[in-house]
Parts: sequence; C-alpha cells; structure tokens
Amino acid sequence: MKLTQEYTADIEHRFKYAAIAVAMLFFIVAARLYYLQVIKGSFYHFFSTENSIKAMKVPAPRGMIFDRQGRVLVDNRPAFNIVITPQYVVDPRKTLESVHLLLGMPRGDLEAIWEQGKRQPRYRPLVLKAGASYDEAALIHASKNPWYDPRDPFDLRGVDVEVMYRRSYPDSNIATHVLGYVREIDAQRLERYGKEHPGRYQLGDSVGVRGLEEQWDIILRGRDGYEERVVNAVGREVDYEGIASQLEQHPAVAGSNLMVTIDRDLQEVARSRLAGRKGAAVAIDPRNGAILAMYSSPSYDLNKLASPEANEYWGKISSDPAHYLLNRATQGGYPPGSTYKLITAVAALAEGVVTPEERVPCWGHLNYGGRPYHCWRRGGHGPINLYKAIVSSCDVYFYTLGLRLGVDRLAKYARLFGLGQKTGVPLPEERPGIVPTSQWKLEKLGMPWHKGETLSVAVGQGYDVVTPLQNALLAAQLANGGKRLELHFVNKISDFKGDETYHWTPPKELESIPLDPKIMQIVKKAMAGVVSEPAGTAHRLAGFKVPMGGKTGTAQVVRLDRGAGCHMEICRDHSWYIGFAPVDSPSIAAAVIVEHGGFGAEAAAPIVGALLKKGYEIEHGT
Repeated sequence: MKLTQEYTADIEHRFKYAAIAVAMLFFIVAARLYYLQVIKGSFYHFFSTENSIKAMKVPAPRGMIFDRQGRVLVDNRPAFNIVITPQYVVDPRKTLESVHLLLGMPRGDLEAIWEQGKRQPRYRPLVLKAGASYDEAALIHASKNPWYDPRDPFDLRGVDVEVMYRRSYPDSNIATHVLGYVREIDAQRLERYGKEHPGRYQLGDSVGVRGLEEQWDIILRGRDGYEERVVNAVGREVDYEGIASQLEQHPAVAGSNLMVTIDRDLQEVARSRLAGRKGAAVAIDPRNGAILAMYSSPSYDLNKLASPEANEYWGKISSDPAHYLLNRATQGGYPPGSTYKLITAVAALAEGVVTPEERVPCWGHLNYGGRPYHCWRRGGHGPINLYKAIVSSCDVYFYTLGLRLGVDRLAKYARLFGLGQKTGVPLPEERPGIVPTSQWKLEKLGMPWHKGETLSVAVGQGYDVVTPLQNALLAAQLANGGKRLELHFVNKISDFKGDETYHWTPPKELESIPLDPKIMQIVKKAMAGVVSEPAGTAHRLAGFKVPMGGKTGTAQVVRLDRGAGCHMEICRDHSWYIGFAPVDSPSIAAAVIVEHGGFGAEAAAPIVGALLKKGYEIEHGT
C-alpha cells in the first residue's frame, strides 16, 4: 500500500495532539512529585520517621436492662484500664519498674502479664491494671512526656490509659441469676461465637456469661467503633496540621436496651423472704407466660464481679459448697413432694379410675408388698373424696390412685403439663427434670419397674425430679384452666436512639392442654380449698386477705428406713408450695422451694403467700 501525501499529513496532525497529551501527563506527575518531595517533603519525612497512624478501638456502651416498670436493673459506668502496648516499649525493664513505682503494683505481677503478652501480637494492648481509679489514671497521664528524654525518671513509652465501660448494678443481687454477668471472652466462646456471628467477636472482648447477659449478648453488645490517630515514637497521640482530615473514624453504636418481664418489687419479696436460706422462688403471669420473678438463694454480688477484685471474688463463690452460681430455679432438681398429687388427681379423673365423689378409706397407712406406706396423719383421714384429699393432702388416697393408674399413665399427664422436659425459658443450662416410666427405668438402671415404686411416684417421691420453674409453670397452667404457656423474659427491645425494634405480643389464643375443662375446674376448686378450708394444709395463708389457691409439698431428703439416726439440718425435708391468686381470675402463679425447710406449710407457703399478695397489689394498684 502506498501512503499518499494527504494520508501522511493526516497522521502527522494526530501525532501532535498525542504528544501534547503525554507532555501534560508528565507535567502533572512532575508537579505532584515536586509538591510531595519539596513543598511537603519535610512533613512526610518527619511523619514517616517519628510518627505513625494507630487505629484506636472505641468501645460501645452495652445496652441497659430495665424491669417491667422501667426501673434500671443493669447500667454502665465509665472505667479506666492501665494498658501497655509492646509495640511501643523500648526498655521493658524500666517501663515495668516505672509502673511499679507509680501504681504500687507488685513487680512480679507486672512481669507475669508481660510474659503472657508474648503469646499475642505486639500491637495488641495488655491490661496491666483493670478498673484503675481516676487518680491512678491521672498520675499515668501526668508522668508520661510527649517526647521521651533519657533524663526522665519514668519510661512510660507504650503505657496508656484506656477508657471503657463497666457493668453497674443499682441493686447488686436483686436478680443475679436471671441477669448474669460480663467477663472477658474465653477461647471456647470465641470459637463458637465466631462461627455464629462472623466478625463480631475478637480476643479481649467482654461478653455476657449466664442469664440474660449471655442469652441476649449479640443484642446488648452493640458495635465497637474505631478512629485513626497519629501517635509518636512513644505511642502518645499528637496533633499535626493537615493529617487529621485524612484519618478515618467510625463511631461506636451502643447496644440495644432490654425491658424484661421481671418485677423488682416481687424480686425484693423473694430475696427478703429467702434470706439466709437455700432455695428458689418463681412467679409467672398465668395469662401470658411472662416470668414476673425468679430468685435463687444464696445469691452473689454482681458489682463485685464487675470490680477489679473480680477474679478473687469469682474464685471464692465458685468453690463455695453453698453453690452460689447455681440457679436453683432452673438448674435445681428436687422431688416435687405432695405438689405432684395434683398431677395424680388430674390423671385419675381423666382416665376414669376415680370419680370426684368416690370415697377412699384412709386409716393412716396402706399395706402393699408386705410393708406399710404411711399417711402423714398418723390416725388417717377416714373415708375421703378427691376434694378433701387435695385440701388435707391425704397420702393414702393418692397411693391408691397411683396403683390404679400405673406409672406410665401418670407420666403421660405429667408431661402434658411440661414436667420432665425443659420449659424452653431463654436461659442457658436449664435442667429437664425426670418423669419416670417403666421404659425409663429399664434404659437408665437396667431393671424392671415394680408396682410398689408407683406409690412413691404418685405422691411426688422416688424418681420424680422437677425444677421450681416447672412447678411454677404447673401452678400457672392449673390456674388458667389448662392453657399452655410459652415462658418469656423480654417484653421489648429498643435501640440506642430509643426506637423499638421488638415487642412481645401474645398469641391470639392460647393452646389448650387436651383435658376436659371440668377436670381443671375440680382441681382448681380443691386448690382454693387448701387455703380457704380450716382443714386445708395452707389455711394460714387466708390471713393475707387475698383469695388464693395452692398446694403444699414436703419432699423427703432421706429415706425413712435410713434416716432414723439423722438429726442434722441436711436431713430435714424440702419445703414446697405452689399457688395462684386471685382465685376467680388469676394474674400471678408462683412456686417456692426451701431446701431442708421442713413442712411445706411452714417454710415455703408464707413466701408464696407474700409473693401472691404483692402481685395482687401491683396488679390492682393498691
């Protein structure tokens, strides 16, 4: 192909524009280099040799927890940690000695922390002293010079004061086992939470442990922020004109707040009445399943667990034989005693093995299998019907019903009311209890069931095991006429701006337990007689002037044939009582156990009576 003169001229014309574009590009690059190396050269040289950008975490305040009336149960307060970042430490010996002299901390403790830090990245701060006082924080700040001078008496390069938030409790043991506490995340939780919520947890974070703090941790924790800061060679923040606008900042987002169903006034009743005793109290709204109170005794001090002495206090309560950490309401397993007779009564009526009018003779004992099974009343109750048997808690009557039913039919109705299984309450480590069957014994113990064992089960002894929460649920479902309840703790959740993000709404209609409503009415009427009848085992509660229903229970701790020589407190029976009020339209149901409290009418019943009375007063504003 031959290039014509006209074509060549056209190419030469285009080449001129390309050359101009290249020249302009070189000019821009040269101008930028001149700006960076000449005009701003000294700045960037100084910045690169003497300073660095450090990403500082901005901790998010944890969400608050309120009771159902809006009173604060859990809050936050600012706290100071003295930390050291190995990356900025030049002379570890002198730096640790400086902290030792300023704060009076043992040198050995400081060295141990420093050695532990060698197993993690050097840029990660180590906490030398958690929960430092304001004076200690100020002393560190005042003693740290912006630029290190060898003549300084202290070398605090890498040492700083970290501002964070610590949990605070206006009343430190009003609802300890319900609320839980906050501690530094452990390796197991970090691995599990990392899979469940990628990117939300890291080493050194504080997380909820036990109770609502653990169950709702992802909601309460919020999101930490961070901001980039210019720090000098000793790790101290400096301000340099022209760089601040280029640093990134992401503000922390506070955690959401919980308004729970717990009522502080009811908690106070339970705490004061159980003071000095081991046991638990649970109160439920039988209309919707809201848990109004849950208290386990003995309790422990949440403010101490949030203090600098937390490790020492934790070691004390975790090893104490009183089992402070055990939530007896959900984790304590006890024979239900005579409270289980209500299950036996329902089962017998439903299966048609007895009528409400039939009288069963009680002469103080029932002979079966060559041995006597005694009634608590030595002389017996004479011929007695179901109503009177519940009111006076006749053992022989329920022995007889147990033999007629058999253990497997008893178990069927116990499970209908939620016994022998977890209630589903949103708390960790709930115990399911035990409802024995013939198959259960064969699988667990490798032995067949004997009919004589059914007598014990029918009156809440033997292999029967329930939790106080399960017994409170039983009381609530008997009180509401046999409606199943879904237990819950949280009424609503609101974010840091106050916008409601969750509100519990009850189902339009509660599911009914598949039983004839007349059976529920018969049993409920008898429970009212336990209080109103002069012969009722809890007639003393009539003095509370609130119409109540209930059932006493005394759970044997030591078998009678083995306990003749046992006179210590640990050999005394457990005291149970379950009840509800008011009788016509129950708004509160409760269960209380007092370990080794003796007869249910003596120890547990007055506590339930006080709870029901207070609940009635709250409901009616009196």
